[in-house]
Amino acid sequence: MLVNAIWDFDGTLYDSYPGMMKALRSLVLDNGGQIESQELYRQVKKTSIKKFLTDFGSKVGRSVDELEAEYHRRARVYLHDIHPYPAALSVLTAIKEQGGHNLLLTHRDHSAWDILANDHADTLFLGGVDSDLDLPRKPAPDAIQYLLKRFQLNPAVTAMIGDRSLDVDAGINAGVKTIYFNVDGLNAAPQADFQINHLEEIPRLFRK
Repeated sequence: MLVNAIWDFDGTLYDSYPGMMKALRSLVLDNGGQIESQELYRQVKKTSIKKFLTDFGSKVGRSVDELEAEYHRRARVYLHDIHPYPAALSVLTAIKEQGGHNLLLTHRDHSAWDILANDHADTLFLGGVDSDLDLPRKPAPDAIQYLLKRFQLNPAVTAMIGDRSLDVDAGINAGVKTIYFNVDGLNAAPQADFQINHLEEIPRLFRK
């Protein structure tokens, strides 16, 4: 049975993609691009916002750093609209009550912790990694390896949980178990050890 859950934030614990996609699509349109919302979502879920902005920037002659800063400014408008998936907090609580540990791994800055604190969920975590540590981004294993070392976690009973293939690949690269949350039915990570369609399926994978 698993003991340690390393959680992705956006699209896994929190239903934040609607606001993120509004911010990203407005940036694209204001910079002369054209893309339908569903196609934008598919592209971002397949890779990442950074990869999308890198490719888009090369087309419109803007640096990814400029576009990323502009995207984050726009996305802040939607921070108040970010809410956890209905079962997220109860699943975090269940894992902790079963003697397990929750950890966070997000490309967000410290705002992720502020959002968790606003929902009284920050205390459900042993610790985590955000962008302030400036570690290589997923699917690089560095952030997971940092957590394994920092909290003396056994990789054999630790799982990376996320909604994208790159979350799963980060876990594989770090030598931990992987759980793919198929929240949108894209079936994008067949390489995962476990695939779940609902967060409620996760506690049964952890020790009781």
